[in-house]
Amino acid sequence: MKDFTMLSISLALIGGISWFFFGKKSNQEKNESLSGELETIQLNISGMHCAGCAAAVEATLKMMDGVKEASVNFATSKGIFTFDPTKITKQQIVDKIKELGYDASFDLENFEKKS
Repeated sequence: MKDFTMLSISLALIGGISWFFFGKKSNQEKNESLSGELETIQLNISGMHCAGCAAAVEATLKMMDGVKEASVNFATSKGIFTFDPTKITKQQIVDKIKELGYDASFDLENFEKKS
């Protein structure tokens, strides 16, 4: 009985992990769902402590509907985001970054890096 329970739990975990990595929209499907002209913004992002923080912000933003590309650099504390303005606004991108626990700013000159 223990073996059956362990097998069931293992299969459930493998199924969940597989869905997480492979069950999401592919980039091609996501690109087809974007409409209109795309815009690109550059933001200063503070509060990141490591490259993992930058990767988390990047991955989260890439999953948002309307965001085509997201690139976050921990060393420079900058993020570049390409998005469809008919589906998402600049402020929604900033709000999502703040929701993750970091600060984001459009002001590229008077920015204080907090790490």
